[in-house]
Amino acid sequence: MPTFAEAKNHAVLAVGGYPSLAPGQTRNQRLAEIVNQAGQYLFSRPWRFRERTGKVLAMTANQSYIDLPSDVEEILSIISLQTLGYLIEMVTPDHMEQLRRLGITMTGPGITHAVFTRSAPNDGSSLPAVRLDVFPTPTANVTEAIAIRYRAKWVVIADSAADSWEIQIPKYCDALFIAYCRAFAQAYEDEGLTGRLQEIDAGPILSTASTKDGLLQRDLGRMRPSRSPTSVNWTRPDYGYVQNPN
Repeated sequence: MPTFAEAKNHAVLAVGGYPSLAPGQTRNQRLAEIVNQAGQYLFSRPWRFRERTGKVLAMTANQSYIDLPSDVEEILSIISLQTLGYLIEMVTPDHMEQLRRLGITMTGPGITHAVFTRSAPNDGSSLPAVRLDVFPTPTANVTEAIAIRYRAKWVVIADSAADSWEIQIPKYCDALFIAYCRAFAQAYEDEGLTGRLQEIDAGPILSTASTKDGLLQRDLGRMRPSRSPTSVNWTRPDYGYVQNPN
């Protein structure tokens, strides 16, 4: 994994010196801005390495939403762990508003509706954190309510971060990330960002990284048990394999 110092050094090397500064901006702030913009552009793709294993979340009584991990950007799957037996159904923000206004469910009783959203900003000073709004509002605390899988977002690196800060990307993405750092650094000098990004994205560096990333976990679908068909008689209902009694 490249360090923060290495990423900044590549930006300096790309322009043959320190990049130009915006009014009121320090050198460290400019370099951190370049590195973060390169990282955010890299994370705009649905890389496998961004996927996180299931995270169990709790519901709080009389709270109409569930706080999500701070690095959540996209939810991949959501299942209910609630012993009461209700189901989770993802809806649109508009549908959620209707449910709350009308106070009824559209799909029948025993269903919890959820939507990935942000709260309304209070003063406009910062972007509100993502959360999972739910309906109906739970009436009791549930420690293990749901489990989610998600894609993580780029974690912004502060300009005051240590040079030894390790950037959390796999080795096969190092060259691609460095190419993006160089592109963003040079673009501040000649306004050629779009062309440089198009050139990188059409080239072998991205193609090679994408191929390697896809090999980490192929989409093989549900796997059958590695057993002889004559040794055990198996069926496959909706919730997994079970052994037939006969």
